[in-house]
Amino acid sequence: MDKVLSQEEINALFSAMSTEDISLERQEKGAVAQKVTSFDFHRADRISQDQMRAIHLLHEHFGRNFASSLSAYLRAFVDVTLASLEQASYSAFIKSLPDPTLFASLGMRPLDGNIALELNPSLAFPMIDVILGGPGRAMSENRNLTEIELNIIEGVIKLAMRDLQTAWHSVVDLEFFMEGKGTKPQMFQIVSPAETVIAVHLELKIGENSGMLNLCIPSRLLKLLRSKFDQQWNSRRHKPGNGESMKILELIKPAPVPLGCEINESKVTMDDLLKISPGDVIELSERIGDPVYLCVGGVAKFVGKIVQRRGKRAFEITERYVC
Repeated sequence: MDKVLSQEEINALFSAMSTEDISLERQEKGAVAQKVTSFDFHRADRISQDQMRAIHLLHEHFGRNFASSLSAYLRAFVDVTLASLEQASYSAFIKSLPDPTLFASLGMRPLDGNIALELNPSLAFPMIDVILGGPGRAMSENRNLTEIELNIIEGVIKLAMRDLQTAWHSVVDLEFFMEGKGTKPQMFQIVSPAETVIAVHLELKIGENSGMLNLCIPSRLLKLLRSKFDQQWNSRRHKPGNGESMKILELIKPAPVPLGCEINESKVTMDDLLKISPGDVIELSERIGDPVYLCVGGVAKFVGKIVQRRGKRAFEITERYVC
């Protein structure tokens, strides 16, 4: 039973708080001092926005491949859309999943760590029905998958692992393998509950049935691959080789470009410009012997002079124009 403080005890408590007697009494009783832990803000447990965008593009590619592969595997049209990408704690990710559900722990050789794959029962049971030759009926009751049903749906998980391996190939060569599967996500602790993970939510539609396929990637694995993501970004910006340059050159050769001869700019006042009429002669700042510029698409490229050739005006190039 809770003790009820008397008025005298309440007054003594407020008096002690005003004179900080409470802290002194705790020190006199030998209270243990608080332990101070150093924290490096440069290594905060968060993923940068650049890396998040790269992961988003990577799993968009996975979604397109998985939709094609799963459609062929089930012989039914499957649509896969990347719904969202978020950072959360592992415990929050587990709490957001239905129970029971299909949950698999996937290893990633040569990395020392696992990712998680979760498939909603609203998708798992119709997939099993299609694989067994049915129309893809959903279960009316929410129950655990049997051992036989887990073995049947394992083919879909292996298909997802293959397409994940293909999508991640642009960053690092990984070999995905299944370490375990079950219906209780709480039984799989791939990381500590407080560790930050990247939750990838993909929406799958199979006929009239729809549900979520969720991937859980620990942040520490992504930090190990940070340099790989940087290399991928740099490789996209590399200069084309000789073979690529020749292909580009062959493609643009038939493209027409406008040519024009231009004399250096001259200036005139607005008053004189308003007075100009047909028949007037405008004196330019250039002399007769000064060079004329050959412009390609409005940009000066060559220097030369106007000549006559076979009864037509022509341009004789004397040198390349240098800015």
